[in-house]
Formats: sequence, C-alpha cells, structure tokens
Amino acid sequence: MIDYPQDQMSDSNTAIQGNFICPQTRQTLREATDGELAALRKIPTHTALEAAWISTDSSVAYPIKNGIPLLIPSAAIAIPKFPSSTP
Repeated sequence: MIDYPQDQMSDSNTAIQGNFICPQTRQTLREATDGELAALRKIPTHTALEAAWISTDSSVAYPIKNGIPLLIPSAAIAIPKFPSSTP
C-alpha cells in the first residue's frame, strides 16, 4: 500500500468532491464534517469510522476505509432524523 501524506489526500478529496453520487438516491455526496463523523461514531457498529461521504439530504453516509469510499448500498449507514427542537 502506498502511504500518501495526509494533506495530499485531503486535497484530492476536495478535488473529487461533487463527482460521487449516492447509488441509492442519485444525490451528490459530500465529505462528512468532523461533527457528523462524531455523531456517526456514536452508532455502535461504526465506532471506528475514519471518514465518510454523506448524501445531499443527509439521509445516508458511505464509509471510507483505508482511503477507499465504499459506495455500495450494503455499506450505507442510514442517518436517523431527529425532530427539530424549535417550533
């Protein structure tokens, strides 16, 4: 396996952002924020999640393992919707 510097990997993620689409909804995927990753890691089966791509409507996330996005429906992580606390 080739080890790329972390800053170089981040630059390539930014360059390809918008080129991935959700295989289920056909929505554009974006890189998960640190806050979103923290929330996803609270799901018991995803505590070791290193990164993820999230659909535009934030309904599903796809994990990234060893720098490779797993863009297959069976790898999708459903993101629960919580009711808004504002009326």
